[in-house]
Amino acid sequence: MEKKNQFTREQKYIILESAEKIGIKEAAKVAGIHYTTVYEWRNRLEALGKEAFLAYESPARGRGVKKITEAREKAILDTWKRYPGFGPSQIRNQLRRQGMAISTRTVCRLMEANGYKGPRKKQRQEATRRFEATRPLELAQIDILEFFINKLKVYLIILMDDFSRFILEARLFDETSVDTIIDVVMKAIDRYGKMEELLSDRGFVFYSWRGINRFEKYLETEGIHHTHARPHHPQTLGKVEAVNKQIQKELISRERFDSTKEGEAAILRWVDTYNYRRTHQGLGGLLVPADRFHGRSENIIKSITDGIDPDTDLCYSSGGIPRSIINLVLDPDGKIKLHVLGRNVTFTGVNDG
Repeated sequence: MEKKNQFTREQKYIILESAEKIGIKEAAKVAGIHYTTVYEWRNRLEALGKEAFLAYESPARGRGVKKITEAREKAILDTWKRYPGFGPSQIRNQLRRQGMAISTRTVCRLMEANGYKGPRKKQRQEATRRFEATRPLELAQIDILEFFINKLKVYLIILMDDFSRFILEARLFDETSVDTIIDVVMKAIDRYGKMEELLSDRGFVFYSWRGINRFEKYLETEGIHHTHARPHHPQTLGKVEAVNKQIQKELISRERFDSTKEGEAAILRWVDTYNYRRTHQGLGGLLVPADRFHGRSENIIKSITDGIDPDTDLCYSSGGIPRSIINLVLDPDGKIKLHVLGRNVTFTGVNDG
């Protein structure tokens, strides 16, 4: 068995001095250690100062740092590059879904050594009530995100399933109106089936302070219950608000679009990855929204437990799972509507006797 390198504090300090001249990775290579180790030494030196660093003794030797293979290091950095908004635990979960077991601490060390800076700890806030639907299409959330493409103000409308976090529809417009909102909801219903309830804020396209507007009338006609978030209380729309923040951080703030058409194409690619590829912390860290939306959660967990990459097994993108689903809805007039692959089939009640 290869003996691990053991360095005195003075030797570590010399290596750190060398790193200042030739760089951390090169100094680590000369010393025969991984560069994340030198990075951790540098952090401790900056925190303690030279005198305390040289006098510091670990209270216990512990298990030490596991050596990471080049393949695993590449997997971590490639996954982080693909999902730049992910933190260490999310990267670890994404890799675990693919059958690669790596500790969060190892992922964190490697990311930090390559420029990752974790979020600052927030002060403890008052706990908010958490609500979650119990099945797909029981409740959907809708919201509008405003941003600029060059000097043109655009509006991204996102409609999301509450239970699965699956994005049912995402459309980009250069203006917003009741008609655009109705169109977004109609497209989602045609593709996936009708939601039973829709949650929105009290923006003018969703809500009228006097009577009801055309969007509310449309939902009433379709038999979709409309719920409004409390004024000045964005937590009510927390799930879709979280998606707004993610797409801003990972796409809108990172890429430059020349037109609304180009921006919408990039957004639809991001949505496809979000729905079918990237793991979601709100779903236990191993599932993607499509797993829950299509009722595949148990099969996915079993695949991961058996060491099978579920993304290869299910092939969402190549038609392995149909994206439209069967959905039954009871209308206020007592008629049962069956949505099959986006088409409505209406059944009248059975005669008595």
